Amino acid sequence: MRIMRRGIATLTCALTATVFAAERVDAQQQDPYHATLYQGTGLVTIPVAWISPRSYDAWFNISAKRIPYAPGKSMSTATLLNSNVALDVHFLNRFSIGAAAYDQNIDYGFFGQVLLLRDQIASPIPGIAVGVRNVGPMSHEDRFFVAHDVTFNGTGYSKFVAPQFRGFKTAPTVYGVVTKQFGLGPLTGRLPGSQAGVTVGYGNGLFSEDGGQGKWYNRRGTIVKGLFLGGRLSTHPSLNSTLEFMAENDGFDWNAGAVYDWRGLSAGLYGTELEEGGYNGTGGYIYNYTKFSFALGYSGNIIDISRGVLLRTRITELTREQQRLNAEIEARARRIRGLEVALRKAQAGELAEMANRRAELERSVQEERDAIKRAEERLRSIQQGQGQPPANPAPAPSNPPLN
Repeated sequence: MRIMRRGIATLTCALTATVFAAERVDAQQQDPYHATLYQGTGLVTIPVAWISPRSYDAWFNISAKRIPYAPGKSMSTATLLNSNVALDVHFLNRFSIGAAAYDQNIDYGFFGQVLLLRDQIASPIPGIAVGVRNVGPMSHEDRFFVAHDVTFNGTGYSKFVAPQFRGFKTAPTVYGVVTKQFGLGPLTGRLPGSQAGVTVGYGNGLFSEDGGQGKWYNRRGTIVKGLFLGGRLSTHPSLNSTLEFMAENDGFDWNAGAVYDWRGLSAGLYGTELEEGGYNGTGGYIYNYTKFSFALGYSGNIIDISRGVLLRTRITELTREQQRLNAEIEARARRIRGLEVALRKAQAGELAEMANRRAELERSVQEERDAIKRAEERLRSIQQGQGQPPANPAPAPSNPPLN
């Protein structure tokens, strides 16, 4: 009995440990963030507290915002679209550095971020980061990076800053940001799980500076001066693709967008200043009306690229890990089912053994009772003189008598 109970206890402990191990294995890895419209990885324009876990992961992004400086008039594509080109490289799962060219006039600046605390989906503690943007000579840039321009002076082109932008002091812009990711269920059982994330941060410069322009620069998008926030939903239509939806407030405007990524090649479509609606003339030809932007990007690992691996594949990265985890979970689930069967058998065996032992004891008790009953009956018979045994006959003589 003791041996059987120890076996059941062992099986129960093993079953419990296997369940908890399976829960730990089921933890999801974070989906990477894509490049913003201007500088660094994040949502539409705001940064997030995230750094790639692989050193030398890089994002190259080209974006363009449609700004009709002269509505109703014919404009060239170069005039209509304000472009931005950026390269961002991550190191040691801790920091990133990058450079950006803001427009066709080749205004430029640098940016970077340090991750102080990593966010993990299984943990309630968020990621925390600090960073800088617009580090460089373009000190009067606005949030659209259109302040610095060029003019033809008769002999050539020279750079200048229009009077309405000279009050901006945005170089450098410093910020702090907090981000938390949450794991959701997959679209189907064989795909990586969806994820949702929220971000809150505060910064100066590009996130709060209006250059003294007041409502001409921004009418109604600010929640609190310098405060920015946003969220993202990331899903996986297939093993090698990601579809993201995001919304944010960048300190001045409400923005939203969607990004589709296939093996590191991405395309995004965004709407900015959504709270403003159509053109109303309150911000000149630049501000206070909804605009649309698009972006094309590429992300890869510099080391992999040097070895000829140009396109990311979740089969060899996250999906292989996902498949391994799914296989391990399935194996552990089979183990759990086997342990449950063994546990039921052990319990049934113990019950059967107890029943057999009980029947054996009951038979022994009944036999003893029957023996007592027979003895009592014999005793009563003796006492009543009815059951005396016959006298033994005299033994025959060994020698017959002589006649």
